[in-house]
Amino acid sequence: MRKPAGQDIFAWIICLLVLSFAGSTTAAQLRRECMDEPVFQGRVCFHEANREGERTIVMVHGIGGSADDWQGQIPLLAANYHVLALDLPGFGRSDGGTKHYTPDNYAAVLSYLVSQRAHGAVLLVGHSMGAAVTLNYAALYPDRVSRLVVVDVAGILHRLAYNKFLVGNWLYGLSDEPHWSSELLQSFAGKFLEGMERVPFDSEDMLTVSAGAGEGAERRIAAMALLDADFTPLLPRVSAPVLMLWGHDDQVAPLRTAEVLLRRLPRAWLDIIEKSGHVPMRDQPVVFNRRLLAALADELPPPAVAREVVGDADRIGRCEKQRNVHFVGRYRRIELHGCGDVTIRDADVGELYVFESRVNIEHSRIGGGELAVDIIGSDVKMTVVSVQGDVAIRTARSRLDLAAVDLDGSTAAVSAVSNSKAVFSLCQVRSPYRSGDLHGYYAMTPDSPL
Repeated sequence: MRKPAGQDIFAWIICLLVLSFAGSTTAAQLRRECMDEPVFQGRVCFHEANREGERTIVMVHGIGGSADDWQGQIPLLAANYHVLALDLPGFGRSDGGTKHYTPDNYAAVLSYLVSQRAHGAVLLVGHSMGAAVTLNYAALYPDRVSRLVVVDVAGILHRLAYNKFLVGNWLYGLSDEPHWSSELLQSFAGKFLEGMERVPFDSEDMLTVSAGAGEGAERRIAAMALLDADFTPLLPRVSAPVLMLWGHDDQVAPLRTAEVLLRRLPRAWLDIIEKSGHVPMRDQPVVFNRRLLAALADELPPPAVAREVVGDADRIGRCEKQRNVHFVGRYRRIELHGCGDVTIRDADVGELYVFESRVNIEHSRIGGGELAVDIIGSDVKMTVVSVQGDVAIRTARSRLDLAAVDLDGSTAAVSAVSNSKAVFSLCQVRSPYRSGDLHGYYAMTPDSPL
């Protein structure tokens, strides 16, 4: 076992002293209360500490949780802040039932609680679903928020992309086959889940299905409503700085979501916590508390340094029936033939040709000529990518999973030679056929270019 470094021991001592001191001075001030709220017309319950604090922190838990999830942070924060940690309706001690537990409605509950108890513009701290709710609130009420700390945000991606990640990772955890990669199993999961996208599903269906499924209806409704939400128009309206704390090994909320938020939020920073999963305040409490306090301080971290793209712009990159090949830097053209688990990252590529391959493209720019990306019989995932050309993407018999991708096509953004499937998460498109945000699942045909 690795011995703790000197700074780790020092951090433990400081944290324990602060917690002990804060607990002794604020425990008596901690209140558990409930009040009537007008959104769901029930009782919402919350923890409150240090009501005399000049600045208010509002803490929002995730699915299946409660205000008790923050018991390791409330005493620490209450030493300097007025703290409100609520049980979202349907969870904890708050009233439940079969109701529309959408991010919008939860944001309205937050608005009511803030209007009744908070002092001025608030600091928001949210975990998982609660983090998505705080982003929703900050977009709808930007003048009421001074800063956000969001922890391992769930949702955000289109539900098909998000569920593909969850199911693929679950299958990967069950597999002992070395040739079955997580990306491959996510691809299989995507093919299965695509059929569900063809079935119309509205909010009343959501309530009916969840109400008839026994206990835990509130959790199912909240989860389904979160996955059905489209954050594309909301994120640009979040004017407050957003600091993201993320567990490096999160198998519930992919780091891909953090990359998308970094691209789409006006002011965002990412801090990854090593050796932590979806609940870093439980997995790494000392590290988490230290970084939470720093994130709430007045000083913002330095801006992220732009990745420098290097390499010979005339290079030709090729992959022939290989796996786990990586391309980085400048290329005039990259050609993939029968390759699996290819990664293209931090790249500037003139043309990309993908044939019967599986490729993951991140933080790259592609195109500038007539055809930027040509995809045949392949699975392609793009995250934070700009694609530009007369035709940005031409596809045949393929599956595309695009998140925070900017598509610019003077003739077409996406043109299907033969039937293909595409899921877009918080993308932007400009073409003669469409201009603006793009978030949804599309069955692409030769008669339906984008």
